[in-house]
Amino acid sequence: MSGSFLLSDKLERYIHKYGINETNIEEELRLLTLKEYSKSAHLQVSPDQSEFLKILIKIGDYKNILELGTYLGYSTLGMALATSGQILTIDKDDRFIKIAKNFWEKSKVDHKIKFKNGIAIDELEKLTEKSFDMIFVDADKTNNIRYYEKCKRLLTNDGIVIFDNILWKGKVSEDTKDPKVIKIKEFNSYVKNDNYFEISLISIGDGMMLCKKRITK
Repeated sequence: MSGSFLLSDKLERYIHKYGINETNIEEELRLLTLKEYSKSAHLQVSPDQSEFLKILIKIGDYKNILELGTYLGYSTLGMALATSGQILTIDKDDRFIKIAKNFWEKSKVDHKIKFKNGIAIDELEKLTEKSFDMIFVDADKTNNIRYYEKCKRLLTNDGIVIFDNILWKGKVSEDTKDPKVIKIKEFNSYVKNDNYFEISLISIGDGMMLCKKRITK
């Protein structure tokens, strides 16, 4: 399952039964990740997070999507199935891209996806002529504030930015000296006090922060 720290196994099975609409290929990729790459499988979004991203795409009719952090391409696959547009996904690690592309091809959505191998913060600097109506940030958490600021200029007026792992297994509510948790707490505070976006912190998976440009009346 997703391994969410907020859910009991019983409740998670219930959500999976009634709230998840994975295709067979999505399920195959998710289970492959859990079996063959168990030590890094936590980098993959949970099925309920993937469904959440899909419904956001359909509600917003988002057609130009940027993803920071590809891993084995599970979230990329789900978003590609939901959009009629294009996805640019960026990751510094290309060890898994052959596997990801295989599943994208099997799902017949590979034509919607462009993979860029590179450091996310550096690649964002190069996107001077691009704009996106949805940006999903699931890269290294220590750079979230930098990603956040870069996303401001890349996002269309009606667009949305989603940050993953902003609860970090609930540790953000604890007094801790863990440098990664401290960085995530700093990010959450920064976004709240910046007041640039309307925000919603969703306790799904490991926590997701939704950021939508404020409407000026």
